Parts: sequence; C-alpha cells; structure tokens
Amino acid sequence: MPRNARNVVLAACTAGALFGSSVVQAQLSPAPIEQAELAGLDPALRAQVQARATGGNSVTEVLQVMLLNNIKAKQPANQIVAMDWGKGVAVVEAAAGGMSVVHFDPKTLQLR
Repeated sequence: MPRNARNVVLAACTAGALFGSSVVQAQLSPAPIEQAELAGLDPALRAQVQARATGGNSVTEVLQVMLLNNIKAKQPANQIVAMDWGKGVAVVEAAAGGMSVVHFDPKTLQLR
C-alpha cells in the first residue's frame, strides 16, 4: 500500500475512533440542558426517564414522548409543536387540525 494511502487510512481510523468515543460519551452523560430537565423532575419520574433514555434516545426525546402520551390520554393530538418546560406550556397540533395550548406540571408531566 502506498504511503499516502496508509496515511489516509490511518487518519480515517483515528477520526472514526474519536467520533465513536464522543458518541459513547454523549450517551453516557446527558447534555447540560438535559441535566437541568432531569433535575426539575420528581424522583420517580426522573428514574423512569433515565431508564428509557438509552440506545440513542435522549432525555428530551423521552420527556416529549411521555408528555405527548399524557396529552393524548386527554385529547386527540398529533404532535407537540412548541414547548416551554419552565412554564409548563406546550402547543399541540390537534388530530382534527388546528393548534391548542396545553398546561402541564413540569415536575410530573401531568396536565393541569
């Protein structure tokens, strides 16, 4: 193998190893915003979220799915369009069309 080709292969392997280690690190340690989201939850809910936030699922994604499931239990909804975790407000696309505002408890994700 020519020397230049070996250098390219070596550089690609090194980049892959570095990228792979950063992905593993990201999965092990939630981002600062996700740490803040977790800190604001009730301990039981925090444990549920942490147990589900594996295999590529982020804390934020798990929280959004859990909240959407709580919303769907009360009203037909397709998706959360916008959210303010601190204020406990979400804008939801209704299944029949249009948007609605939903208020929830940021500590428990239960609707108000």
